[in-house]
Amino acid sequence: MAIRFVIEGDLRFISHHDTMRLFERALSRAQLPVKFSRGFNPRPRLSLPLPRAVGVASTADLLVVDLEEPLDPVVVRDRLQEQMPTGLALSDARSIAGKHPPQPVRADYELALPPDQIEDVRQRIADLLAAPTWIIQRSDPGTRPSKELDLRQYLADGAACDGILRWTVHVTAGGSLRPAELLTAVGLAPQDWQHHVRRTGVAWSY
Repeated sequence: MAIRFVIEGDLRFISHHDTMRLFERALSRAQLPVKFSRGFNPRPRLSLPLPRAVGVASTADLLVVDLEEPLDPVVVRDRLQEQMPTGLALSDARSIAGKHPPQPVRADYELALPPDQIEDVRQRIADLLAAPTWIIQRSDPGTRPSKELDLRQYLADGAACDGILRWTVHVTAGGSLRPAELLTAVGLAPQDWQHHVRRTGVAWSY
């Protein structure tokens, strides 16, 4: 049996690894019958199907936990919630049929902007949406050489209005648009702005 939870709270400064460790410890303290992997070093079978970049907050993370026996998802959520740190909430607990976790297909983000940035960002996001292509050279630490990508295929929508920049990205098996890449394209330095970004919604395929 697999149960999914929507995680609400500010995890922006916790890495993916540390987030997984947080839930591993919470599940152990809650004494829930979590299924473990096989092998020399068994680990609890849980996953965050769409990890966040460090610095990005979220009200739409998804945690999937495999259990050894069927339990009421609400009971599991309540027992796990008792072990969560202050400010971190679990909601929308439900069981998942099948062996494979849900797959993300779309994600929504937002960023509050100061008044002097709004007009420039509004024009830049409009230019991106109007462009047929958006080519970048993407490189990851320890990965060589860099690879050329057309990010336009991943940008589904975007606008800056009422002091908020909002954008939606497609998430595919081949990748997606990273928050830092969108920020760079609209003239906002990621090192200054990424920790203000919030992921507000994710659409899933089951």
